[in-house]
Amino acid sequence: MATLRLDDEPTITAIGILADVLDRFSGKTSLECALVSKALRQVQATRSQVGMEFASRAFATLDPNMRQQIAGEAEGAAQEFLDTHLPQLRPPRPDVPVARPQATGLLNALNAGSRKPPRQG
Repeated sequence: MATLRLDDEPTITAIGILADVLDRFSGKTSLECALVSKALRQVQATRSQVGMEFASRAFATLDPNMRQQIAGEAEGAAQEFLDTHLPQLRPPRPDVPVARPQATGLLNALNAGSRKPPRQG
């Protein structure tokens, strides 16, 4: 797994978004999702690389279809977050398309939530 920069606020925000999505899952995988969510919340609080590695391993133990579903919901939640908060930071540029990444693993799910639109001069 590539090392995330845990001193990066967009990454920490994306971790929180993913933890929120995991909190909404219930049923037979609710315990596993709760474990990953709590591990991610610990990473948010401590910014620990060891904690991030544990959360990543815990996420990898989830069923692949469940990970895909979580990633899809996390992408939607991240887009909703950006739609809510980004306009306050800079005016929208209708001439610049927004890329919608596919997230399949923990790192990709985090990256999907922390991607910023290209910086415009």
